[in-house]
Amino acid sequence: MRILELLEERSGIASAWRNFADRPWPGGPAVRHSLFAVVIYLFLQQAILGVLLSMYYSPSSSDAWASTAYLVDTVELGWFIRGLHDHGASAFILAAVAYLTSLVVFSGYRRPRELVWVAALGVLALGLAEGMTGNPLPWDETGYWAIQVELGIAEQTPGGSIIKQLVQGGSQAGNFTLTRLFVLHAFVLPAVLGALLLFIAKQRNRVGVGSAPPRGRTGTYAPGQLVLDMAAMTIAAGSLIAATISSHGTELMAPADPTSGFQARPEWYFLFLYKLRMYFEGPNEAIATMVIPGLAGGFLVAIPVMEAVAGRLGRVLALLGYSSLLAGAAVLTNVALRDDRGDESYQKALKEANVQAERARRLAKEGVMPEGGPAVFWNDPEFKVKQLYIEHCRNCHELDGFGGGEAPALTDYSSREWLSAVIRNPSDDRFFGKTKHTDMDAYGPDKIDAEKLAATVEFLASLTDDMGADAALAATGEKLWDDELECSTCHEIEAGKASDAPNLYRHGTLAWVERVIRDSSQPDLFGKAAQMPKFTDKLSDEEITSLAKFVVARRSPAAADDS
Repeated sequence: MRILELLEERSGIASAWRNFADRPWPGGPAVRHSLFAVVIYLFLQQAILGVLLSMYYSPSSSDAWASTAYLVDTVELGWFIRGLHDHGASAFILAAVAYLTSLVVFSGYRRPRELVWVAALGVLALGLAEGMTGNPLPWDETGYWAIQVELGIAEQTPGGSIIKQLVQGGSQAGNFTLTRLFVLHAFVLPAVLGALLLFIAKQRNRVGVGSAPPRGRTGTYAPGQLVLDMAAMTIAAGSLIAATISSHGTELMAPADPTSGFQARPEWYFLFLYKLRMYFEGPNEAIATMVIPGLAGGFLVAIPVMEAVAGRLGRVLALLGYSSLLAGAAVLTNVALRDDRGDESYQKALKEANVQAERARRLAKEGVMPEGGPAVFWNDPEFKVKQLYIEHCRNCHELDGFGGGEAPALTDYSSREWLSAVIRNPSDDRFFGKTKHTDMDAYGPDKIDAEKLAATVEFLASLTDDMGADAALAATGEKLWDDELECSTCHEIEAGKASDAPNLYRHGTLAWVERVIRDSSQPDLFGKAAQMPKFTDKLSDEEITSLAKFVVARRSPAAADDS
């Protein structure tokens, strides 16, 4: 007891707690009053997690992604800390909206609480600003391109070009951008946000938490409201932990590449504004970025005045207007998400981006070069040839699920499965459907059964000398090739001989693919009907060979070329 007395004498902790717990609480305990406690809890959680994250984060365009990848994939529970922080940002915005909604529903903006309402609007605005400044900090594709979209929206507002210049720190995003975003996110905005929350807390103590309570229900904060607040904060914490574990943190895409043209989307809480812009294109875009948001903001700030001036009518307008804004934002957000789910181009790009992200994070474990995030791909032995493929081939040819659509797919090129499929339907878009080479007949099940198809394919495999062809089955296929199918009228199988269609001797081997890359218009290949550009004078011999090896290596192991 003596120790407690000494502690109280020097710190006043016990009396401070009594003043806190025994303060008057008009109206008694209510769940709606716990919403502000959840907002406070989330603010403190985000601040603590932010400090932990900053111990590993390096705010520069060369190190930001690498430091984040190290935290997520190497540091013990780093993925959990970052994921909890990311989910907490969304939860803070939801909690701020819920708190605002409770103020509207229960008239928490009436005199003398008008400033509480305005401060609560400020809390939501700052929460959104925290999200906007925090998402680009990993400097991955999502964050980098999202800030381009968001700054593009901001630029349309009055003084927006100045805001963009101040945030970006130059004509394009780079080191200055990250440094300024980090300072805003970690220091400036939290300080202002904390001050607003402290102001609201003091005002709640001074003028009460809501409209006038029923008579006889005035009590103290503890234990009733204290228990509800603790329960609400526990539920919020538990939900966030469960969501973080379920999603194994949050995504980290490949390092930012200003040349990639990544199809960016802002965070979910800005999707409504992103979608709204699409309904007002060109010179009308200002309606979506300035007029409507400006009117909405002005309406929200004016809610206390509306009721004070117009009485019951003002109250009805406040409820209807606020509900309409929430419903409109929710509908636009849902439409944006639905449209993205149905957008094949976006989904394809997203799938490719996820593959690139996994590859980048895997390579990052070997270290990242001083040049920065994108240099992580230099750890890949096939980096140079993949860049060649992306630059010269991917626009026309699909490989491993990406690119293409204009020429034959190269995934598993010339394997038994590939050959079977092209014989069945050569005019399929996967093969020659979008080229000039559409003269070859399709051999569906009505023309050639599965057994004969297998024999024909085995004969083609035998022409390569490296696919381990079954000699007996290949002999059967050769007879079908010459007699029943009459393929030899168009395709030669003797080296060097030309005909109306490509010579299939050693088709799909390294040497054959090299020849196609060099000049597909050679007489024994595609001749005058060739559409593929010649790369003889565009690429070196070494580059052509490496590209051919790259394509052949993607064939299934059973059909891989060893030459």
